[in-house]
Amino acid sequence: MMNRLLTIFFFGTLFWMAFDFIFYAGLMVNYIEAHGIPIFFNEFFTDTQYWWLWIIGISLYGTIFLVKNKTREKILFFLLSCMLAAIPWIPDFGEQIGRAIFSKENVAYRFDNVLVKNATLLYSGRGYDYVVIPGNDRTLRYLSSKRVK
Repeated sequence: MMNRLLTIFFFGTLFWMAFDFIFYAGLMVNYIEAHGIPIFFNEFFTDTQYWWLWIIGISLYGTIFLVKNKTREKILFFLLSCMLAAIPWIPDFGEQIGRAIFSKENVAYRFDNVLVKNATLLYSGRGYDYVVIPGNDRTLRYLSSKRVK
């Protein structure tokens, strides 16, 4: 029994990490870098993980690995899951997925005597918000503490 649990954990972690890496690398290229947000992949990858999905993913991949005599089905499952993970590598889909996960519309920021309204929050992490304001195509970096709740 312990051997099966270790096998599920080991192979589940291995294949889930590959799936997760491919997915977030696509988001990094086609959403974060496309908007000129100056963060490193390590920071982006660790800050944006949905860690509760890891339990589900590791369990799923590990359990699939333990199925006996179904080699074709396992290979097909892994290939299909890699194709699914690669969807953010298509530029339009990467942009849409990134906006769905990270973006917020109509965000306001208050500075000393200035209120910036209708900003689009593209990404928030490590104390900074990366936003686009109406009439400006550049991505600006504001402190998250300046955001009006």
